[in-house]
Amino acid sequence: MSGPAAGPRARIARFGADARGVAALEFAMILPLLVTLYFGLSELVRAVDNSRKVTLFARAVADLSGRTNNADMTPILAAAGAILQPFNAGDAQVVISALGVENVNGALYGGVCSSYPRNARPVLQIAGTGDLPAVPATYLYDGARYILAEVTMPYTPILGSKLYRWIFGTQGIVFKRQIAWAQRVDNSEIVMPGGAKCPVFN
Repeated sequence: MSGPAAGPRARIARFGADARGVAALEFAMILPLLVTLYFGLSELVRAVDNSRKVTLFARAVADLSGRTNNADMTPILAAAGAILQPFNAGDAQVVISALGVENVNGALYGGVCSSYPRNARPVLQIAGTGDLPAVPATYLYDGARYILAEVTMPYTPILGSKLYRWIFGTQGIVFKRQIAWAQRVDNSEIVMPGGAKCPVFN
């Protein structure tokens, strides 16, 4: 076909067959998704790492606190705090309690004898009440003494804090750990600063 009508039709046919801009258009549509996935996975890996380090930190605090009586717990927290790097150890709230188990009228009861910070846990609060965990089976015998380290640490994202708060709420993700650990002192028991030994009921 020839003539004036052939010109516009040919141009339309060439336009429909031209794929030079398709790749750029597809890239522009997929790029936001790829960027979101990249940063989302980066935050997920960082959050998992934070959770793991909170567990290791709580274990270290419990272990070090059960080795000897300390008038000042600051060195223990500072030493264990290195585990949390690169996360800010100052964001972690720590409660360390010395607990004892006694036979009272034929029944075994575990309870708080002293805690750090002082009176962070009420003296003689019974294990298994409130948010205080029950006595682990390992320490369920008359005269047992053990340490309970409780660590609470909020997760702080690097990117997308507004989106993060929208998904998880204003409080966000908070990691909580309660680690029980044996006291390892000979012929004595651990007493938190300003506290007293566990009472003996029998």
